[in-house]
Amino acid sequence: DESMGVCLAAVCLALVQPRRPVSRRPAVALRSAAPACLFGRDTQVVTDIDDTIKSSGGVAVAGIALGGVDTSYARGSFYPGVFQFGLEISCCRLPLGASPANIAVLTARAVEFRQFLEIKQSDKLCMRYAEAGSKRGLRSPWGVGPVLYGSVQEWICQERKGWRKAENFKLLRAAAPVGRRFVFMGDNGDSEKDLDAAQRIAVENPSALRAVFLHAVSPVDRPAPLPDSFSLPGDVPVRYFRTYATAAARACELGLISSAAVERILDAIEDDMDVDRLNLPPGSPNRVLLEAEVEEVRNRGRRLPGTRLLFGRLRRGRKQEERDGVEPS
Repeated sequence: DESMGVCLAAVCLALVQPRRPVSRRPAVALRSAAPACLFGRDTQVVTDIDDTIKSSGGVAVAGIALGGVDTSYARGSFYPGVFQFGLEISCCRLPLGASPANIAVLTARAVEFRQFLEIKQSDKLCMRYAEAGSKRGLRSPWGVGPVLYGSVQEWICQERKGWRKAENFKLLRAAAPVGRRFVFMGDNGDSEKDLDAAQRIAVENPSALRAVFLHAVSPVDRPAPLPDSFSLPGDVPVRYFRTYATAAARACELGLISSAAVERILDAIEDDMDVDRLNLPPGSPNRVLLEAEVEEVRNRGRRLPGTRLLFGRLRRGRKQEERDGVEPS
């Protein structure tokens, strides 16, 4: 009959859909302040690099920071979960049939030194974003672009960095499709002036920003102090985080991503932790912090009945078997 035909059609549709990785953990269900991922205008992530995507190592020349202040990770090391976080924000709220916007970069790196500092598609940073999109099953290539640089003037006079990033944002928004909104990612290190940039953007374009996420970093304190949340002009929420586990939870609370997206980010964090022996050896402060925040986010969620919980247990069992050298059943 007609109902049977509808059921068969739904089963066939499910079979042809691209398979998504199954979470190794029970499902996370966090409460959102707004309905998560409603269809509508797309969102582009606009990000800083140093101390946001990867650690600067706190390197300075003649007292001038080369990119940031964070010394908790080795210079050039990527923060666990950062690529999945950017992907999930980009994929949310997409109109039906639309492809997510690429990650836009606002960097203070001097364009005059572009020959040495240019961010190329062959760089590991760009390749990691592309890999995240491929694993997510995106049908069109996704990754990094455009990249908007600073100048040597900002390297000499650090106070100009916020202004330069805000000016580059104007160029980015002018070239963007009508109605696109943005999520700004940066850090709260003194040298990069990301909060200053976000404030300037919010004052001039209060309707352009959905949210601001700032990585809490410090040259000395472990863990870094975590400032309180607040809002910029236009009621733009500013959220600080130490790890991308907490960033994911706060993005979900703001309605920017779903609880399923939080799961994928937590899984990506744990996968990244498994391979980073330099920054995350067992018992290290970085690893203890990550494990605590991942567990906290999972505990805030609810265990959902049904196949998602079953699959989470199944994958967790298989992962353990693989580590023990046992052939998965």
